[in-house]
Amino acid sequence: MAAGYYIGANLGIILRLPPATPSVMWAPNAILTATLLLAPPRRWPIYLLAAFPAHLAAELGLGWPPLLVLALFATNCSEALIAAVILRRLSDAPARFDTLRRVVIFIVGAVFAAPFLSSFLDAGVVTSFLGESYGGVWRARFFSNVLTELTVVPALAIVITATPAWLHSAPLRRQVEAALLGVLLVLVGVLSFGTSSYGVIPGIPRSPLALLMPFLLWAAVRFGPGGASLSTLVTTLVAIWTVTHGATAPPTREEVLVLQLFLCVIFIPLMCLAALIEERRAAEGALGERLRFEELLSRLSGAFVHLPSHEMDCAFEEWLRRLGEALGLDRVLLLRISGSRQMATVAHSWTAPGASVPPVLAEVAPSGQMGWRWLLRDDVLLFARGSDGSASAGLADGPLQMARSEIVMPLVAGGRVLGGLVFHAIARSPAARASIIPGLQLVAEVFAGALARKETEDALRASEAMKTAILGSLSTGVAVLDRDGVIITVNEGWSRLARDGATWDPGVTVGSNYLGACRRAVRRGVAHAGEAVAGIEAVLQRARTAFAFDYAAGTPPAERWCTMTVVPLDRPDGGAVVSHTDVTERKRVEMEAQRSRQELAHFSRVSTMGELTASLAHELSQPLSGILTNAQAAQRFLAQRSPDLHEVRNILADIVDDDKRAGDVIQRLRDLLCKRELARRPLDLNTLIRDVAKLLASDAVIRNVGFVLDLHPEPVVVNADSVQLQQVILNLLLNAMDAMADSADGDRTIVLRTERTEIDAVHVAVQDAGPGLAPNAEEQIFEPFYTTKPAGMGMGLSIARSIVHAHGGLIWATNNPARGATFHLALPSSDGRRT
Repeated sequence: MAAGYYIGANLGIILRLPPATPSVMWAPNAILTATLLLAPPRRWPIYLLAAFPAHLAAELGLGWPPLLVLALFATNCSEALIAAVILRRLSDAPARFDTLRRVVIFIVGAVFAAPFLSSFLDAGVVTSFLGESYGGVWRARFFSNVLTELTVVPALAIVITATPAWLHSAPLRRQVEAALLGVLLVLVGVLSFGTSSYGVIPGIPRSPLALLMPFLLWAAVRFGPGGASLSTLVTTLVAIWTVTHGATAPPTREEVLVLQLFLCVIFIPLMCLAALIEERRAAEGALGERLRFEELLSRLSGAFVHLPSHEMDCAFEEWLRRLGEALGLDRVLLLRISGSRQMATVAHSWTAPGASVPPVLAEVAPSGQMGWRWLLRDDVLLFARGSDGSASAGLADGPLQMARSEIVMPLVAGGRVLGGLVFHAIARSPAARASIIPGLQLVAEVFAGALARKETEDALRASEAMKTAILGSLSTGVAVLDRDGVIITVNEGWSRLARDGATWDPGVTVGSNYLGACRRAVRRGVAHAGEAVAGIEAVLQRARTAFAFDYAAGTPPAERWCTMTVVPLDRPDGGAVVSHTDVTERKRVEMEAQRSRQELAHFSRVSTMGELTASLAHELSQPLSGILTNAQAAQRFLAQRSPDLHEVRNILADIVDDDKRAGDVIQRLRDLLCKRELARRPLDLNTLIRDVAKLLASDAVIRNVGFVLDLHPEPVVVNADSVQLQQVILNLLLNAMDAMADSADGDRTIVLRTERTEIDAVHVAVQDAGPGLAPNAEEQIFEPFYTTKPAGMGMGLSIARSIVHAHGGLIWATNNPARGATFHLALPSSDGRRT
């Protein structure tokens, strides 16, 4: 800093216009200001004292009185202190110029206020010692320091704080672009200002703005505040040097003042423009990062829902990698706490390539226990590290302010701590770090639920395997393999299944190599044989504790379903127990259950149509009455001596239209009442909702209920069975109308909305104005036989939920803020478009 002060002072002395004392551009004050902005306040006296020798060395040689030199140093320090104090009090980041607010505070406080206030003392000192004009000294020093603060302070601050990182991360092409821009600025500046041919305004060449502005805008737009500040500094140095030393005749004070004002007028909007551009880039980047993280959360929330437990380990590894890469972490760990809660192990981990990280949770807690035991407190923990590797621990909402840290999220399910997620080296500010903790908590909830389900499924799978081994001699084929896959012994069920082809090789008996038989089946192209080979090998090698899957044996209609189970053989020499169980009956029961659900759904539709008999009769009576009336009118026209054939044609056209209307009603009834196999196809939900609304139009009129269709303007396409979805919408609308039976006539309005979501799904909402749902009944209403109607069976919403789930969707209910309830339906979109 002292060296910079000395160089700046000498440069300022060179740029003086004798006999005036103030320099055209006095850099030491700006260098002091930049230093104080970058340093903590407790170190300010050190830097001010360090500048004192440089000040004496630069100015004592000018022949000025020592008291004048000391007084000028005091005025220089006062300007830097005023600017630093104002920026420290008003700006959240005094040394950064990447937002419009920070730049405006800098311009007001450092560029104008500090030179304005300190110039009074400086002018008084110079006038007292050298006898120069007070007003002339004040004006020359004020505008000189305004230009210097504007150009030097941002350039120094950005070069010191951001240039090393930019040189390390910026591509070579961008660095070459910056160098080329600097060279062009120097050349254009010399050409613009290095001439004695001035324009209308004295001191300003004819067209410097037209020549310089493209390059200054290039720097601001492409390189942000850093490029803008450095380009303004280069332009200022070139302009002042060429004007004061390159011209044939020295410039007058008025010409220098005009040049200073000219440069300030250009640079202040340029700095604001660069800050606005950088602020927009930062906002776009933050928004993009947030959207990417939210999209990651949405995908994570459904990643483990339908995943079998034996595939979760790979999924855990994959999602730890995705989280680590998305958050820019060094390492992500999944810890598991043993059932006895006596130890914790790293179950899964991901480490960034080339990352160097300390041992996991090696810190000792205040109680003397190892750090992992803090997980048992069920609190979000923060292990913050200093640059020397020292660590301190506390709650995430505590006072720790270090930038790099480890956040530990406990995994809690069913009131039990299953483990924790460790996110290592989150290099963020405390505010930014706190903002991502809610998202990390959602991540922890998903992982906790997946771990709990995996534990449950693994336990169930192990239990089923053990039962199969115990009861295998009754109905299950069981074979015991040694560590090489050779069959040691089998039961009768095994021999029977082998003869039936369920074990892929009828010749597989005691002494045969079962692994070899499975490999031969793979070469023959037998389905699932390769999966069996991989599973048996994994169990024999103790890489897996169990392996099981279902497969089909034989060909339809004589097709049989079997389950193959492989478990380790509990003996020192190793081995495995392989069993094949005939599960054809179970598959048949599942199909019967599916048929029963379809029968129940059909019965519900028939019952609903019975409830709508009056409204349907009214719906049919209108076109039938129209047909009768028009037919009688046609007879009367034809009975005339000269019938009006044009009018008869119009009457016949009306008869055709009424017949079509009646046919449409009957067709819709046939579609709802017919029994048929499920047929999923792409259909427009908007059209389906309109059809259901037409079907209920008469019943709605009878009940004095109005429908408001707030449908998406474009087709909302899903892949579904139209009859079943009509049943769901019909049930929701009938329930809504029943709920408003006691409402005032003017309040009986049902609103139906459709929209697309950001996750390739379609959302349908049915909103009524009834009394709403009972407290805590949002889930209970979907249970079978739960009803609030005096004559209801309580099966409508249960059937609707089973239909929605079968289509891969969700259905839920919420109370409205004012009155009534809204039933929501979400289904996967089949066209993949988003809004």
